[in-house]
Amino acid sequence: MKKTLLLLICFLQYAISFSQTLNGPESIEWDEANTRWLIGNKGNGTILARSESGTLSNFVNGIPSGPYGIEILGDVLYSCEGGFIRGYNLTSGSNVFTLNLNGTFLNGLTSDGDNFLYATDFTAKKIFKIDVNAVSFTTMASSLAKTPNGIIYDGENNRCVYVTWGSNAPIMAIDLTTNATSTILATTLNNCDGITRDSCGNYYVSSWGN
Repeated sequence: MKKTLLLLICFLQYAISFSQTLNGPESIEWDEANTRWLIGNKGNGTILARSESGTLSNFVNGIPSGPYGIEILGDVLYSCEGGFIRGYNLTSGSNVFTLNLNGTFLNGLTSDGDNFLYATDFTAKKIFKIDVNAVSFTTMASSLAKTPNGIIYDGENNRCVYVTWGSNAPIMAIDLTTNATSTILATTLNNCDGITRDSCGNYYVSSWGN
């Protein structure tokens, strides 16, 4: 019995230490309320918290698919997980939101800071709008000519800006009133993935190809 208990303790210690390492980190989000980074760790289905000193700890375990794009809205961290959007309370890490978008590969995620999330479906070439209060969604765009990936909300211009996959990948926008898509900038970049913006209005994108 003592030997079994000792083996169990050793296994649990190993499992905990293993899960608190980066394993296929996919997306990262700054948690201002708790002064930490939250990192989607798709290699083992976890979301990790990284303190300002660099210490990693578990925030969410046992995610069945992904996570890919993550986004804080209010006191919830939302996550793209296969065809689902799930939300986790920032204090407890408990699952407080689940919505099946019947998506194929939900990837990019952003919010308007109020009530709506916007998600890209990489494989199905769609963009969704999610009402977190009503726990419902609408399809804003489908059968897109370019594969959408990372996405960011641009309220000043009533649009979301998103990057695309493939060669010479354009940076594009979707109008939040008409749902019309347009090219903002043609590029020579290949396979663009993430996008963010600074306080001066400059955009930054990541590219796998270049």
